[in-house]
Amino acid sequence: WFTLEKSSPRLACGWRRKKRKNAQAADQEPDGSMGGCCSSDEDAAVEKKEKFQEGGENDLTGGPVVNRGCTDAWCLLVLLAAWLAWIVATFAGLADGDPAKLYNPRDYRGDYCAAEKNWNNGLNLKNFPVQSYTMNVTATIDDIVKQLVCSTSAQSYIISSLGADLQNVSTLGGVEAVNTYLCACCLKPCSGCSGSYEFGDLSSLSDLSSVIAGKMSELNGASDPGNLFSPSGANGNAFTEMWNEATKYFNAVCLPDCNSQLGTDTPRPWAYTMALDNPLAPYFELLKTSGPAAIKSTISSAFTFQALPLSKCPYTESKCVPFPGVAFTDQGGTGYCSISFTEGVGEKIGAAAVDALASLGTNSIGEGGVGLNIGDVAGDFLKSIDAFALVFVCTFILGFLFMVMLRFFVGLCVWLAVLLAFLSLVLGGLATYVKSFQCQGASLFDTTVQFTSATATTVSVAASNSIAGAETVSEELAGDGGNYTGVQYRTKMGYLCAEWGTGTGLSSMYTSAQYPILAKNYCRNPYSSEDQFKANTIWCFTTDSTVLWQECMPVGILKPECENGFAVTEEALRQVCEICGFVIWGLAVIYLLAVCCLVGRIRLAIALNKVAADFVAETPMALAVPMLQAIMGAAWILVWSFSATFLLSQVPADYITTDAFTSYAEAYGTETVPGKCTDKWPTGLVYKDEEGCELIDGKAACWRCAPPRYIFDWQFGVSLFVFFWNNAFNIAIGQCIIAGAVGTWFYTPNSEKGSGLNPPVKRGTWNTIRYHLGSVAFGSFIIALIQLIRAIAYYMQQQAKSQKNYVVVLIMKVVQCCLWCFEKCMKFLNKNAYIQVALMGTNFCKSARKAFFLILRNAARFGTISLVGAVIHRIGICFITLGSVGLGYLIFSGLHPNGSPVVSLISYACVGYVIGKVYMTVFGLAVDTSLQCFIACEEMGPNQNVVPEALHWWLGIKEPIDRAMEDKHREQTTTDEDKE
Repeated sequence: WFTLEKSSPRLACGWRRKKRKNAQAADQEPDGSMGGCCSSDEDAAVEKKEKFQEGGENDLTGGPVVNRGCTDAWCLLVLLAAWLAWIVATFAGLADGDPAKLYNPRDYRGDYCAAEKNWNNGLNLKNFPVQSYTMNVTATIDDIVKQLVCSTSAQSYIISSLGADLQNVSTLGGVEAVNTYLCACCLKPCSGCSGSYEFGDLSSLSDLSSVIAGKMSELNGASDPGNLFSPSGANGNAFTEMWNEATKYFNAVCLPDCNSQLGTDTPRPWAYTMALDNPLAPYFELLKTSGPAAIKSTISSAFTFQALPLSKCPYTESKCVPFPGVAFTDQGGTGYCSISFTEGVGEKIGAAAVDALASLGTNSIGEGGVGLNIGDVAGDFLKSIDAFALVFVCTFILGFLFMVMLRFFVGLCVWLAVLLAFLSLVLGGLATYVKSFQCQGASLFDTTVQFTSATATTVSVAASNSIAGAETVSEELAGDGGNYTGVQYRTKMGYLCAEWGTGTGLSSMYTSAQYPILAKNYCRNPYSSEDQFKANTIWCFTTDSTVLWQECMPVGILKPECENGFAVTEEALRQVCEICGFVIWGLAVIYLLAVCCLVGRIRLAIALNKVAADFVAETPMALAVPMLQAIMGAAWILVWSFSATFLLSQVPADYITTDAFTSYAEAYGTETVPGKCTDKWPTGLVYKDEEGCELIDGKAACWRCAPPRYIFDWQFGVSLFVFFWNNAFNIAIGQCIIAGAVGTWFYTPNSEKGSGLNPPVKRGTWNTIRYHLGSVAFGSFIIALIQLIRAIAYYMQQQAKSQKNYVVVLIMKVVQCCLWCFEKCMKFLNKNAYIQVALMGTNFCKSARKAFFLILRNAARFGTISLVGAVIHRIGICFITLGSVGLGYLIFSGLHPNGSPVVSLISYACVGYVIGKVYMTVFGLAVDTSLQCFIACEEMGPNQNVVPEALHWWLGIKEPIDRAMEDKHREQTTTDEDKE
């Protein structure tokens, strides 16, 4: 080249231009002509037709095509028809749906609080809007009833009654009946018992009366309810340890308010009656009606409860018995209640115990905490609304500054991300490999440090021996290392060994004169035969002031011996860890090679990201597009959600069976058998109707079904499809507008970019709204259809799960995964098709085909730029979000120094994320559109007056200083020729 430069500057300049073009061609993807049998003239012709050509149908010389017409207008008619179908389905739902069913509290049988009409002729609960709790008497006194019926004093009477005529078996009589009673009480080994009941026996009638009456008095309100939760009470700790499973001891009921108590109202007395399906029921009734006088008297007095009147509790008496000592408080007007206690209980057990028990109970009940602290959260936010407004403005400024800085630091960000990804693979492989020999009790970090230190020392010693030509020193270590003469000079944790005999104190006592085995700073285990104390293996003093001495391992020993075994106990798993470590390292090598091969494309991606940053900085109006999209999208979601609530709440009367079942397993199902109430999705509820038990084949059937809050039918399917389509349509409009704006800006002369003479956003918006809404609707229809099929696959998965068909569940999961991948591919293709629509003005199918071939011709470029774009996208969102939180904290601290910043910081993070998403969405589309414009310039020939400066080198455009030097050189050459 230097010879050419001297002899013929023109030829040298042409050679230099040709060399640059060859370099650019090497960076391009193959043009589809594979050569030989892999291509044909027809394929080459088709691909040539798809390329950008000056003067052809793919001419983009002057920027986005001006003369264009409406495309795919027919699809707008289909969209209007879909909207009409959605309106019809919505109005049908308005007649039958009730959105309140989606959020109103429900009682134990599935009826809705505050509802006048309930399923299956349920109760009128219009005046009972709050879900509170009453005592589940059956569960609460279950142990007391068992102690009564199964005690020795009751047992003797029951067995004598049953065995009065063993030869002539009566209704309850006979040996079989006696064994049935013994099994019901778990007094003998039976299939329904795992052991005998753990409560004290009552051998005399007097003991039975006093103990049972004492326990029941704390539950029926006859004595101080504070004793119920005191260990010194008649029930001991029974009701202080129940709160982890509080739902077992309470009935969820609808009441006028959370803390409905008897007050001055007349109660409804209720004598306890056992459910028919309780195996102890016949024996309890026997004692109640014809038992000993003491037992009959105890049952009559102690087992009578005072229930709330119908005006406060519209259920039967058994469901309206208040739990003594327990009160309930409203949670922020949500209709749910949380547990608290009366003052008497607090005086008995103390405020701390009351708070602990109330917290356990509320957490166990679950739904009662829905409204917890909502008012406090809203209050904290409203108090700091001024700081929120400032943070909102500052976050927009921060995002704009990030776009400006990105033009200068995008390269650093990308290469740093590439390096971090490589280091992650290397360190991940190292951690996985080290895990295969990590010792029990040793941390993974310490084991990794030992391994890397041993490896580094081994390599260092080997390299030193190789350079010096020295013989390899034996590293043999036997026993405690007293014979070791190797050259290890670092400890297990990598500390450098100090030379023996140096230093002060104890280290100065170890000299080669006293211990001839010592040499330089090599690890040894010096001791004499008279020494009582000695080390387990070789060691050395370290040069680190914080570590006096530490053990060593011989050079070449990379894995430590584990005296207590390995952290991963199974050898097969250790082998898997070792293999996985090598696999990850192999991926790191492949990654490094790929980066080396794609350096040119990564640099091009950086240049395109700089161009996109320039666009955002010079066209801030583009940021208004995603903001308007967000507003329109939010409005649509609100409207759709309102309509969907009516469709979801249309649960038909025959959706769930009204039959009763003999067991919970039959109603709810098991792991392998679907239940009668849960054999379809959405699944129903299961509850026990103790007062409404039915006899089926001689067995008591007390378990019933309640309908779910919502269902999915064809009407909701229509609504869901329109929801998907409108969302995709809204997103696609923004993509097409931004693509048109970027194309207009790209082909605007560099001297006019950002001047406002040719508003890019205005032109992009006009072209999209005026000409291409049909194409946008077409592309979004495809995305919505895929999403609907995915939703149907999920619905089928849940139905199969309800039917316990786990094979179909697995198949549906695979189908959803494949559909998710397909949806991602279609979204990528659609985005590039919209760019083609915005640039060339063609219909969707033609644009999609062009985009497909464009991606195919430049597959590696698109792939690299997508990866780099993803990195920048995440860096941008993280930077803006974290910056928003940091600025927000400073602003909040300045304006409200005494306030709690937690709620405000969460809101600032949300604002930062949303605004970051807005900036990076525009930025990402700018990158993709700039890539297509760059390829168009490359295939047609660049116009140096419009191409952004960041792409000049890639298109072979000389900078003005290069052209000036070339012209000066040409003039000098001409002058020399004239002189000759």
